[in-house]
Amino acid sequence: MQPDHFAAYHDEDLVRALTLERANYQAPHLASVAAELARRNVDPQAFIDQVEVRYHADAPATCTIAQALAKASEELPLWHLLAFTHYFGDTLVVQRELRSYLVNFYRGEEYAFSFFVADNQALQDLLRRFLTLADWDHLAGTTYQLDSWQPLLRTRSPRYMQKIATALADEGLPSTVQTPVLSHDPRGQLTLLVPRHASAAIAVLHKVEDHLSTLRDQATAAFAANDRDRELAIYAELAAYGLNNPAIYYNLGSALAEAGRYAEAATSFVEAASLSLTALDIQVPFQSRRGAGGLGGTFGMVGTLISALKPDEKTPKDEQREVPDYIEDIELQLAHLLKRLPQDLNILHALAASAAIRHDVPRAREHYRQIIEINPADETAKHYLAEQAGE
Repeated sequence: MQPDHFAAYHDEDLVRALTLERANYQAPHLASVAAELARRNVDPQAFIDQVEVRYHADAPATCTIAQALAKASEELPLWHLLAFTHYFGDTLVVQRELRSYLVNFYRGEEYAFSFFVADNQALQDLLRRFLTLADWDHLAGTTYQLDSWQPLLRTRSPRYMQKIATALADEGLPSTVQTPVLSHDPRGQLTLLVPRHASAAIAVLHKVEDHLSTLRDQATAAFAANDRDRELAIYAELAAYGLNNPAIYYNLGSALAEAGRYAEAATSFVEAASLSLTALDIQVPFQSRRGAGGLGGTFGMVGTLISALKPDEKTPKDEQREVPDYIEDIELQLAHLLKRLPQDLNILHALAASAAIRHDVPRAREHYRQIIEINPADETAKHYLAEQAGE
């Protein structure tokens, strides 16, 4: 073709024809396009060497293809996202899974399909071809429509989610975890997705839940038999599942304290205090400990705790908010441990935060001042004390 045939075409049109749309043209036409670009001193690869990379929920950054590939070679945290958009606007959104990468392909703004990539080297090869506008579809393998997948589990606990995802992977069952960045879950929950009608995946979840139920029964039996070591081991195993349930950590903390392991007990009670501010995913009964105190006499099963601790706009700031008895019991355990561990900043933060939530300003000030004495640079304590001084 004569050069004047391409007079109406912009450089971008010609580069698109030679790269992204080359399958639509015969070899002679592509040769003419290449010749026209050469006549214009346009290098197609240099022309498209401007892409966008977006990490998780950050704003997109413009960079070269080499810089984008360097980003892809870095260790991506579990379930975090990297989005790569080539010059003409198509995007691969990469998510790190437990044993692979999930890749979601978008044509412009429209979701097309998803597939799994085994390792980082395979991901690098895929991204290099995608960003340079070479053929890459053959690297996708089996494709999936995630829009048709169903939630198997929702939880705020990454550890519990990882346990279930690992169990599914062990059985060779496909799954992916959506973070709130993608799902926009108002409660900040992780969502585990599996193919619809995946009875095998449901069976795996039930197997884990049955195991947890057995552990709870065993812990109750060990408690009744006064077998402290056995009870401690069981609650440690339950805690390893990362269940968003303060009862587990309360019971573990109590057993650790009775064993004289006060620093570990403090860690467990702090976790129980922290989780008491959020809704629970799985319920485990609090058990009354030997002697005074304990939560079992007040509650048989743990309810949703967050409702009791959400800010109540109807409660004036100068009135103390009532909290459930089990929260007070956790505070009491932490206060006892503070006498043994007076420099423990985690205990002090838990007690200070709890006091602030209940609008007990004098006690919150006291604990935050203790924190400042130990760590004058503590931002949380400085912020709270500054706010109170300004009122």
